[in-house]
Amino acid sequence: MFAAAEFWNAKDPSQWTEDEIQALTSKSPWARAATPTLKGADDPTEASAGPGGGGAGAGGGRGGGGPHFRSGVAPVMVRWESAQPILDALKAPLAADLAGHYVISVTNLPMASPRPAGRGGETAPDDALDRLQNGATLQAKGKDPAEAGIARRTRIGSILFGFSREYLRLTPNDRDIFFRLDTGVLNISVKFDGKEMIYHGKLAV
Repeated sequence: MFAAAEFWNAKDPSQWTEDEIQALTSKSPWARAATPTLKGADDPTEASAGPGGGGAGAGGGRGGGGPHFRSGVAPVMVRWESAQPILDALKAPLAADLAGHYVISVTNLPMASPRPAGRGGETAPDDALDRLQNGATLQAKGKDPAEAGIARRTRIGSILFGFSREYLRLTPNDRDIFFRLDTGVLNISVKFDGKEMIYHGKLAV
């Protein structure tokens, strides 16, 4: 699928052009656009999950979404931040406490706006971030899913999810690797292919 664009294996990162870096970080084996499904506004059990709209109200944990979901919201970007080609493209190392984790980011998530500061200037508890972490899994076909052990916001508003490599051993033979996010209000499912995620002869995840 990406054979014509595999400059990442043919050229040194120092020779990548801006267009190539843009392609690698937005449409490549390590970066996928996905359209979330949101719980329908006609379902009285949940509020809308628009940007910053508090759609993850009480009862918004995993499995609480019910059957009434709708699509049509803006796509999100799901990217494998811990993969070496992404690290080489962005030239920005991950935080030390993310070592030993597969790190996947989600950008433009509808319910990812920070909560406003509370009285006295203190930051309100980030319940939405907890729900996102509890609803995130990474799974390869035939293997048990790994749950996110870390979830944090970046300065540009993306959410980083960290999955321990100890609990999920991935190989190039894992053709169906799924990142899923299910908060009961919002669903995302994105498939990656280990055979495509090869960087200089090695699986890059």
